[in-house]
Amino acid sequence: MEYSHDTISAISTPLGIGGISVLRVSGDESINIVSNIFKSKTSLKDQQSHTAIFGRILDAGKLVDEVIVTIFKSPHSYTSEDVVEISCHGSTFITNQILSILLRNSRLAEPGEFTQRAFLNDKIGLTQAEAVGDLLTAKTKIFHLAALEQYEGSLRNRIEKLLSQLTKFRTEIELEIDFLENDLDELDNEKLIKGLTKLQKELIQLAKTGEEGLIIKDGLKVSLVGAPNVGKSSIFNSFLETERAIVTPIPGTTRDYLEEVISLNGYLVRVFDTAGLRETTDQIEKIGIKRSYEIIEDSHKVLFVVDGDENKKEYDILTKLVDADKIIKILNKSDKFDESELSKFAKKGYIICSTIENSGLSELKNSLLHNIEISEEELHSGILTNTRQIAAVTKAAQSVSKALESIENGMGYEFTAFDLKEASTALEEIIGKVTSDEILNNIFTNFCIGK
Repeated sequence: MEYSHDTISAISTPLGIGGISVLRVSGDESINIVSNIFKSKTSLKDQQSHTAIFGRILDAGKLVDEVIVTIFKSPHSYTSEDVVEISCHGSTFITNQILSILLRNSRLAEPGEFTQRAFLNDKIGLTQAEAVGDLLTAKTKIFHLAALEQYEGSLRNRIEKLLSQLTKFRTEIELEIDFLENDLDELDNEKLIKGLTKLQKELIQLAKTGEEGLIIKDGLKVSLVGAPNVGKSSIFNSFLETERAIVTPIPGTTRDYLEEVISLNGYLVRVFDTAGLRETTDQIEKIGIKRSYEIIEDSHKVLFVVDGDENKKEYDILTKLVDADKIIKILNKSDKFDESELSKFAKKGYIICSTIENSGLSELKNSLLHNIEISEEELHSGILTNTRQIAAVTKAAQSVSKALESIENGMGYEFTAFDLKEASTALEEIIGKVTSDEILNNIFTNFCIGK
């Protein structure tokens, strides 16, 4: 991507009424541009980096606001350029007025352009730039921790170690190709296969962290499924501890799906109360049921709710939509059953619940997070958190697999070297050693303008 050296300006805080607003200016002319409109007892140009100065912003000699200006001189700034930050009173009018004055001699920043410049100036790597975007949108403790670990370089370090192993194998193979006629020791095929097999397993293991990473980032998708009036909406409300869903004794109340987001043990959980799986002549209800099918197929967990009747017909439909290991079976309204009946359902793997007695809900919540909880140690080692990273690691693993096949089939080291180069390129894309304009645009356009 071509690097633009012009000076950019933007508002870095959300627009609205608050204590302060912050505007950011970056580029070679940033200090000069702000100096021309900022008046204080000391000259802004003479100040050392990381200095904050109190003064006033003037427009044609008229006072706009009293502000604090902080300067960060190149290369010791976020973008590695000269950066000036203006902290003014948190009025939308004042903030926009100062931005308008700045834009007379600078350009409005594109979304994520400050972070993009930090990447292009080698201040941060591409995975760290993505982590900045994740920090801006973090909604839970676990996602915040994952973003911090990635910003600190956990994933970059893990990728670089894998690249180092690939480079070692590639060097050995290319030496064998280039100096085949010399009296060099022949490559030990058995040792090479063993090393590449170990590398392949590490890549596959890393790719598997992507599923958990996406859950951490986008949330665990949970659908409530069951016949009408079995109490799905009551369980939905119990999760939320509020009356978000309308609960009535009339079957078919939920004609469309409802969605709410909760934080469960630090994880983001998106709970969908669906219209159910059944036949209906109501055209509006048909649309809701069709959407329910789509949501269920895309869910990580499905809560199949019954209130006595096991509803095998609907359960069979459900198992055609999702794997059985994603389904959590629930007997609701347990307060209406005796102990022997409850025991029968428990032996069949049902979680026994009663929203009236508020029982079984803790067990239900724990079952949702079963097998997806990630330790701080795992986060510290580096995990994948988006589809771009997952696709690249998967491609690297496939390329190493092809390299192994070429060795085992005696195809020649030229084929092996090509496949390993493909694996290296895929991993280099993750950390930004190899990039395209399309990749960078996809990453940074999702940022806010002031970051």
